[in-house]
Amino acid sequence: MRKAQRRRGKSQISGMLQRKGNPQGGSHGACWSDSDGPRSKFIKYDAESVEDFNKDGLKFFESVFKVRRSVVSLACTADGMHMVCSGTVVDHVYEKTWILTSASLVRKPGTLFEAYEPWDVKIQVALHNKQIVEGSLEMCNLHYNIAIVTIESPGSRINLPAVELSDLPECYSLQPRPVVALGRDMYSKDFQMRCGELVRRNSELDCTELLTCTCDVSENFIGGPVMDSERRFLGITFRYRETTPFLPVEIAARCLKYYKKSKTLPRVRIRGQALHMLSMNSLEHLCCKYAKPPHGILVQEICEISAEKCGGVVIGDIISELDGITLYSAAQFTAILLDKMEVASNPQNTQTLQFASIIDGYGGSSYGFHEQL
Repeated sequence: MRKAQRRRGKSQISGMLQRKGNPQGGSHGACWSDSDGPRSKFIKYDAESVEDFNKDGLKFFESVFKVRRSVVSLACTADGMHMVCSGTVVDHVYEKTWILTSASLVRKPGTLFEAYEPWDVKIQVALHNKQIVEGSLEMCNLHYNIAIVTIESPGSRINLPAVELSDLPECYSLQPRPVVALGRDMYSKDFQMRCGELVRRNSELDCTELLTCTCDVSENFIGGPVMDSERRFLGITFRYRETTPFLPVEIAARCLKYYKKSKTLPRVRIRGQALHMLSMNSLEHLCCKYAKPPHGILVQEICEISAEKCGGVVIGDIISELDGITLYSAAQFTAILLDKMEVASNPQNTQTLQFASIIDGYGGSSYGFHEQL
């Protein structure tokens, strides 16, 4: 009986879809009004065929519809600059609602590491009920490319539910799977989605922790969430040319937690790339060097710190385990280090890291050491 009702529900939804031309082509997407009326009332539809959306989009409908009230649009103006992004409600702190978005919202045009100060910008936030409220820049970090915008809204805990930022299952990002990028249009206030797939591909941005999906997003999706069909929050959408990289939830959640405690964000000094993400030439070189193919993180950069202060790790080493945890991604590696830094931010705590099975880039030997943060 339930299956029959479910089938009728999908046919009713698909019957109300309005076909529109998609000038960009290639991606399947839709947007609909969520302030009034039934939830199957689509306003516009920009895929090339209704059949494609039925197959790729409707399976996300129930899951993403439940988070629609948490997805907002943000517009920032400063010195004649106008930038529009999306954002996600992630917390309520006293009478303020915290919205997580991309630092692109307040980055100065033509720069990578310059952002406007909070008093230099005017931020407007469009909510799901089409209401426009004033926002304030709480935090901007260009290293992680994230920002927090706050709004004062009594009763927002009910009207603007916070999305939970939870770690993904182990090795989740290693398998391709359908995902959806979500956003909200500042002008129409419509809730938008673009379907795609999580792919194992390096981003062209200088950040090895980023994941990549094939969702064909426009600028107003930047800063919005990427989710799967099981309502998992996967990360924050960035945009770079023809790819759609996004910051994994593991890092976003830890940045949020650290900032709430310390009002600042730490910077991980050891950066690397998972071996399975290296080029074939690099992998062939490693396989020829070692009798048994290694696994873990290849150290590619050590920023502003001597090798002695990080236990003798040098560029070219491979870290296969950290505190007894097998490493499989750069995001996982960074998340573990951020956890340690968050605990060590308390002056009364002294943290020790155990880097196990570090394979020396020159000799192939293995050793472990303790590093005090």
